[in-house]
Amino acid sequence: MDRPSASMRPSGMLGFSIVWFGQLVSLLGSNMTGFALTIWAYELTGSATALALVGFFFVTPMLVFSPFAGAIVDRYDRKLMMMVSDLSAGVATIVILILYASDQLQIWHLYIAGAF
Repeated sequence: MDRPSASMRPSGMLGFSIVWFGQLVSLLGSNMTGFALTIWAYELTGSATALALVGFFFVTPMLVFSPFAGAIVDRYDRKLMMMVSDLSAGVATIVILILYASDQLQIWHLYIAGAF
């Protein structure tokens, strides 16, 4: 399949708006998923420890890797990095959905998915 020429790609404000809207949807979906999984973990276990650990594994990797992410993104194509990041979050969400639908989802799966 041929790649669209540079003249056919959205640019300027339209290109920015498309990327901005895509990131808005991605971040909103990821944060809603994290919140829902945290509530699900508490309902399943009734344990504040499980609730705190799910939240911990969702937030800590972002805090730890954010300082390094800027340097990495500056060395590579930013759009590609955003696509890889969003794709990995989507894959983790789909894996959680499959595990939940097959009644195999356990708390430790949430820890791994959150850290991922």
